Amino acid sequence: MKILITGFEPFGGDKINPTEKIVNALKNEKIENVEIFTKVLPVVFKKADEILVDMLNEIKPEISLHLGLAAGRSGISLERVALNLMDARIPDNEGYQPQDVQIRKDGANAYFSKLSIKKIVNDLRKEGIPSVISNTAGLYVCNEVMYISLYHSEKFGFPRKTGFIHVPYLPEQVVEKFSYTGQNVPSISFDLQLKAVKLIIKETLQEFEKPC
Repeated sequence: MKILITGFEPFGGDKINPTEKIVNALKNEKIENVEIFTKVLPVVFKKADEILVDMLNEIKPEISLHLGLAAGRSGISLERVALNLMDARIPDNEGYQPQDVQIRKDGANAYFSKLSIKKIVNDLRKEGIPSVISNTAGLYVCNEVMYISLYHSEKFGFPRKTGFIHVPYLPEQVVEKFSYTGQNVPSISFDLQLKAVKLIIKETLQEFEKPC
């Protein structure tokens, strides 16, 4: 069994991306009969696309889980849908800012997550981890990565299970960030974020191993 887990480098003026730290922490994770492959992707539309496709074709993972930062969210977000559209609010890390651009001309308008998102959210909540289902992965590089992974699953048959998880800021990132109410923007500790991702990996493996 092969699992690919991706995160992102910092972007938008931040010096930290929690998903980079999570991916690095999972490099040496040991799960019986499972090979874990990790990659920190650039927050660059075209490069993230090319790197992800190359990795999917080389590894041919049964499962791929993709992580991204959603600033301002207060919990772990299991994304439901990826749209075939790039419409960037800010430029990527190389200054590219697509507007109303398709990701794949031969792809569906949208693809739905192949993870058991409702069950995962319920199980995370039972562990005391704030979690929600999100109906938008945005239209930035996170959405692009989710879409490409699901497109690849649809067109080529792998990964068989794939989806996207957004995480909030880390506490150290929000010390000087304030919302319109004058309060610090939401955050969750690294340990809790990592615990959430490990639980999602476990849940997805269990779902994958169930008989059809």
